[in-house]
Amino acid sequence: MTTCACANCQFYDTHMGTAAKHKEKDTGLCRFNPPLPQTASANARAAWPIVDKSDWCGHFAATVERMTSVAA
Repeated sequence: MTTCACANCQFYDTHMGTAAKHKEKDTGLCRFNPPLPQTASANARAAWPIVDKSDWCGHFAATVERMTSVAA
């Protein structure tokens, strides 16, 4: 049985580009939800939502091992 937590979700990304700015080792990026604007300025950039590894939401989908078949 898989525990419902962002760290166990197929949409959780440990890429720490944005999350590293927060200096939180227990955070990652949610790739289910779209990037959100960070400021109201004209040159504002969007960022993926930062989530805690222990968080979870209604979009939780367990990480699945994806096997690819090799053509013989």
